[in-house]
Amino acid sequence: MKIKSVHIDGFGKWHDQDFDFSANPQVIFGSNEAGKTTLATFIRSILFGFANAKGKNRYQQYKPRTTGTYGGSLLVEDHGTRYRIRRTAGKGGGLVTVTDMDGHRFGEDKLAKMLANIDQDLYQAVFSFSQEELANIKDLSPDEVHHQLKQVGAVGSQQWDQLIASLVKRGDELYKPRGRKPQLNRHLDEYRQLARQAVQASRKYDQYMAANRDQQQQKAAVQKWQQEETNLTARVNRLDQLSRLWPIYDAWKKRQPQAATVAVAPDDIEQVNQLRGQFNGLAAQLGTLRDEIARLQKDVAQFDRDELADYHQHRYDYQRLQTALLQLQSRDDQYHQQQGRLEQLFAERNRLQRRYGHQLPKPLSEQETVTLQSLLGNHPASTTTNRRMSAGLLGLGAALFILGMFGHHGLVMLMGLIVLAATGAWLYKINNETSRSTDHQQAALRRFGRLHGLTNFPVSEWLPMQADLYRVAELDQQIANSQTAASEIKTRLAELQRRLTGKASGQTPAKLSQHFNDWLSRRASDYQEWQRVTRQLENSQQQESAVRAQQDKITDQLKQIYRRAQTSSPDDFDSLVSQQAGQQTRRITTSVYGQQLTAADKAALARFDSEASLRDRQQRLAHHLTEVRAHLHGAREQVQRDQFTIKNLAADGTPDELAQHQASLLAKIIQEAQQWMSYQLAIQWIDRALSLASTDRYPAVIKAAEKNFAILTGGHYQKIALATKEVRVLDDQQEWYAVGELSTGTAEQLFVALRLGFISVMSDRLRLPIIIDDGFVNFDQQRRQRVIELLNDLATRNQVLYFTANDQARKLPGVLDLDRE
Repeated sequence: MKIKSVHIDGFGKWHDQDFDFSANPQVIFGSNEAGKTTLATFIRSILFGFANAKGKNRYQQYKPRTTGTYGGSLLVEDHGTRYRIRRTAGKGGGLVTVTDMDGHRFGEDKLAKMLANIDQDLYQAVFSFSQEELANIKDLSPDEVHHQLKQVGAVGSQQWDQLIASLVKRGDELYKPRGRKPQLNRHLDEYRQLARQAVQASRKYDQYMAANRDQQQQKAAVQKWQQEETNLTARVNRLDQLSRLWPIYDAWKKRQPQAATVAVAPDDIEQVNQLRGQFNGLAAQLGTLRDEIARLQKDVAQFDRDELADYHQHRYDYQRLQTALLQLQSRDDQYHQQQGRLEQLFAERNRLQRRYGHQLPKPLSEQETVTLQSLLGNHPASTTTNRRMSAGLLGLGAALFILGMFGHHGLVMLMGLIVLAATGAWLYKINNETSRSTDHQQAALRRFGRLHGLTNFPVSEWLPMQADLYRVAELDQQIANSQTAASEIKTRLAELQRRLTGKASGQTPAKLSQHFNDWLSRRASDYQEWQRVTRQLENSQQQESAVRAQQDKITDQLKQIYRRAQTSSPDDFDSLVSQQAGQQTRRITTSVYGQQLTAADKAALARFDSEASLRDRQQRLAHHLTEVRAHLHGAREQVQRDQFTIKNLAADGTPDELAQHQASLLAKIIQEAQQWMSYQLAIQWIDRALSLASTDRYPAVIKAAEKNFAILTGGHYQKIALATKEVRVLDDQQEWYAVGELSTGTAEQLFVALRLGFISVMSDRLRLPIIIDDGFVNFDQQRRQRVIELLNDLATRNQVLYFTANDQARKLPGVLDLDRE
């Protein structure tokens, strides 16, 4: 089952609210009091029913205060079909309806089938957990873990649970310890009543009672004589067995060795053997160490000490040279990358040179450009003004002359002639001055051209060609810079080749760097290997010294034991021990007879002085046994006589009828008791079968939990064990820790690993939504990321709804932010 969307009519703070669960895992973010727990409780309430108002449950109802509508619906997908599950206020957890997309309506039985007939407690125990449950992880016991596993393994066995309930009901109808109405209870009361009636009836017959008492006495006597007969028979048989064992006992007793003085204590002998064994073991270990030392010394001798010393002394210089080579290689790579650009620069330079056809001069400076612009300018502004004035005066003079001529005004004509004559003279003077100025300008341009190398070019191109000259100068500078860089690279390469002579060679920075890196890597590897072998050699030499010290200590301990045994050498001590061993061998030989006798046989035979006293005791007990058997026979005959008397006294049948009625009722009681016991055994058998139903999943659950726990803790913990009284974990150092010894975060991660292990193993049968309400508060960022990865993997089989107040969750894809709803 997967929840596609949620619609809340009214539940707690939510009113007429829709939520879309399109992502999986679906992260629901919200700060405190944003409504996360309310939304999670709403989902469980729609699936399993609203909480009642009893006790603490009244706080789980979340009845809205501002609206009369209570409830809502879930849009779910189950086995490829979508259903709308709606629950509203009503009795027994609310009124629920299930509707498919075609409009067909179903009841609670359809919802129960979709939930695989699991109840809210089982769902809460397996598919839903919160920070509050994680906080109680350190109190988790193996029994609780096994109980959860049994619940999970028995999922889908609702019929068996119903059968157990039926058997319990039928058993209670048959018998209850304090009941009156059950059938067996009534028959037991009736039987007790019949017993009382039988006693009352028998009191009417004094002779019957006397005979009955005598019969009981004789039966007691029979039991007494039977018991005594049994005891005497056993004792006579025991004495007969002892009589057959007496020859063996007598031989064993006569061959008991005399007590000998022990010169060497058994503890000293055992300690000597242990010390010698330890000494021999140390000797073998010493030989192995010496071989190892010789091999390591040979390995050390293979290294060139001078090269290793040179590397160790100058390794930082070599690292700097390595860095310098890398830098030079980078510059060389850049230079070669710019070769294509350099060719373009030369081509452009040649094109500009061919355009002008002569050796190009240097470009003019800004001030020189201004000067050239001044020299190349037209006539001065004053000359232009004079020409405009002269034209005006000539026009004025001509006008006056014409006016005077046509008007016959001599004075006006004279004024016109004067103006024209004056203007002509003035123009002559100006033209002379302008001619001299032009000659002076041309001379200045020629001097400027010679000074700046422009004489080979037309004067009209001097200014326009300056842009090309600046470009040529720029190209020359770039070409010169590139050639300088190539020269510097070549010079630096030659210097590094000289410094690395004998270590590396190469005609290019890349080749030289590669060869030097290889050389440096070999030197570093040789140096590390030399250090490793040297350390091993030192350790082996230290172990050799330690073994020799242990041998010396053992030698001192052996000498002390030899002195206590008053011997001066190992051979003397061994000789003394050999003598004692011979005495022990003799004692063992003489005890062969004793091996045929048990300790009880020896103790029993030791109570008799001789074989004759044993046989005498046997005969007396045999005679007493004969007497007891005679008394037993007489008591049995008396019982039969009393039985005959009782039968005659009860000839009217009243005692017999009561007894027969009692017997018949007793048979019914026995039958009913057997039936009641069969019910109880069936209940126990079914419960055991349900327990066994989870047995095949138990290893898979623990294996999955161990895998999850290893992922969450970065491989620090690798195994989980459910001991008798506590849950324990094994770390990567092979040390066991109880849950109470773990940090809060790690203990909570163990709970999460177990819970996710349950879910992953059961996903082949149950794929219900998983609800996690702020469950990773005490996880650090790294382990929180790992648990998100586990949830992503679990989401491939089950829907995961993760409610959290962690701001980092906002960065996850598809997050539902309740603060923005």
